[in-house]
Amino acid sequence: MPLPFQSIRSTYITQLLSILARGECAAIYGLSNTGKSPLLRALPAAENAAQYAQLAGRAGTLVYVDCNRVVELTAAGFFEVVVRSLIETLEEVAEPPSELLNHLHAHHDHLTVSATPFQASLAFNNAISDTCSLLDCNLILLFDEFDEVYTALEGRPLLNLRALKDKFQTQLAYVAATTRPLNDPALRGENEFAELFMVNQLPLRLLSEADSRRVIDELGGEKLPPNLLPQILQAAGGHFGLLNALTHAAKHQPTHFTHDPNVRAECLKLWNQLRPEEQAALKTLVTASDDGLNPHDRSRLSTFGLITDEGRIFSDLFATFIRHQIAVPEETILGIRVDDDAGEVWVEGVKVSVLTDLEYRLMRLLYQRVDRLTTKEQIVETVWGGQYLDRVDDARIEKLVSRLRAKIEPEPLRPRYLLTQRGRGYKLVSRPADDRDAEDLT
Repeated sequence: MPLPFQSIRSTYITQLLSILARGECAAIYGLSNTGKSPLLRALPAAENAAQYAQLAGRAGTLVYVDCNRVVELTAAGFFEVVVRSLIETLEEVAEPPSELLNHLHAHHDHLTVSATPFQASLAFNNAISDTCSLLDCNLILLFDEFDEVYTALEGRPLLNLRALKDKFQTQLAYVAATTRPLNDPALRGENEFAELFMVNQLPLRLLSEADSRRVIDELGGEKLPPNLLPQILQAAGGHFGLLNALTHAAKHQPTHFTHDPNVRAECLKLWNQLRPEEQAALKTLVTASDDGLNPHDRSRLSTFGLITDEGRIFSDLFATFIRHQIAVPEETILGIRVDDDAGEVWVEGVKVSVLTDLEYRLMRLLYQRVDRLTTKEQIVETVWGGQYLDRVDDARIEKLVSRLRAKIEPEPLRPRYLLTQRGRGYKLVSRPADDRDAEDLT
């Protein structure tokens, strides 16, 4: 169960509640493990709901929606998770009319069997409309880990969300948490749904020292030797994930906690979310100075909290990591390697782009069974969970495999590593399979 951290990011919470109380939507963005999820999970807390009611003059139901729970990246898959989260929230923290719960369960059932996007949209619209009509309060949907859903969905589901907002006005609002701004061209660029958030886009910067100390205390860090606290604070530089990794590492090896594999993995996660030009700018910064950065790079790195107002990298630990990245020679060996501790995948000596949660689960399973057949049943059980064995069809598996191939294969249409065994499953091979029967590759 995630720690609550209600006292963390109090300034952001107050700002978000003020925006939502006006009936407006808000977007927060920030790099890996900067604390977006703890912030959104904290928003529905009782004290925050009370503050929202005072600001809005009307009660509000804040529903946390974890988009990582989406089984299939379709309109039906996304809408199903939203309605399921709404039902769970109402049953747990509110006293909704029994009529509303009956309607929501019926709409949820329709979503799970909807045959077309239109049917899914209709069931979702009915669920939100019934909630706004029968629930005597405003509805706020908090979309966490929204990146993959946002980029994968076709335009219609997003227009659907926009139409519902236009219909119910201040009675309905959204918060979306992503790595990059919603109007970033690499996500979707400008669109009608993103317009809802343009006035209220909040970059999630690194934690203040006071909040950093609260995080360490929440993680049990008050039991550590007093001399370690300033070392952890300096090494983390306000990065939520690094604070977490460093605090846990200090509990087990207080003399060498900065060398813990989980600390290195946290640095890698952060590094791999940066674009090549951002990585290059940071390399310039550690080898030269802030003077070598152009204004665009300086502004972007500052927005993400990667450099301080004085032009230094936020953490000496991360600066050392960057120097190591500069010093490491390019790998030239063939094959695929998965570093599970770091959450990193290498193909032919090149690090692949950041994989989604489902893609990484599939990659890790295939790598654990390298050069052996992996059946579709094994994929469903490991990637989605045993409870989905009867719900995930071949088409969903094939789409996931196709998305993974697009990221790890030099030529996705002529795969060298992730091979299909017709009618049986898939195989990840340790060396490129250049001499193979074309009929075995799809």
